[in-house]
Amino acid sequence: MSMQTGLRRKPTGPTPAELEAEQVLEALSDHACRRILTTLQGAAEPMTAQDLSEACDVPLSTTYRKVEQLSEAGLLEETLQLRANGTHTHQYRSSVESVTVSLNDDRGLEVALGGDR
Repeated sequence: MSMQTGLRRKPTGPTPAELEAEQVLEALSDHACRRILTTLQGAAEPMTAQDLSEACDVPLSTTYRKVEQLSEAGLLEETLQLRANGTHTHQYRSSVESVTVSLNDDRGLEVALGGDR
């Protein structure tokens, strides 16, 4: 016979907000990610990975990885540009103007992405 109790365990893993904060902080702590993000913030138009690679002096393969990391953290937006010849290219732009990090009541970190571009 099994006995059930009314006790509930507090989840031991990170909350979704903590995971989001971690993703943003990891991306911002990476030098290449910061270069890409600041380059895009200063750009008048979205840029391709090739353009970013050249502007940031980062290898193209690294640029693709960093763009993916920044996108997953919610810091970049990706658009698909269709060309007249039928080919397409992905373009990227910064999706935020500011990032605010604060401590919450549970002594955890909160990250707020502000100023959609």
